[in-house]
Amino acid sequence: MLELKNSLRQNLELYVKECVKTGILYKDAVQQLEMEYVMMVLGQTEYNISKAAQVLGINRNTLSKKISEFRAFEKFRSHQKKHNGR
Repeated sequence: MLELKNSLRQNLELYVKECVKTGILYKDAVQQLEMEYVMMVLGQTEYNISKAAQVLGINRNTLSKKISEFRAFEKFRSHQKKHNGR
C-alpha cells in the first residue's frame, strides 16, 4: 500500500509540474483530474450513475451535475483549441 501511495504521489507531482510548465490554470487542472477520476469510475460501473456515485462517495444528483459541467468544460476546451490552433 505504501508503494502505491508513493507511486501515486510521484505521478501527481509529474502532473502538477507539467500543468505549471504549460501554464494550465489551477481550476482547469483540478477539473481535468476530477473528470478523469469520475470517468474511470463510470467506466468501471458500466456508466451506472447510481453505482458510480456510491463508489465515489457522492450523491447521485451531484454526479449528474458534475457530468454536465464536464461536458461544458470539454466543449469550451475543444472550441478554444480550434481558435488557438492547438
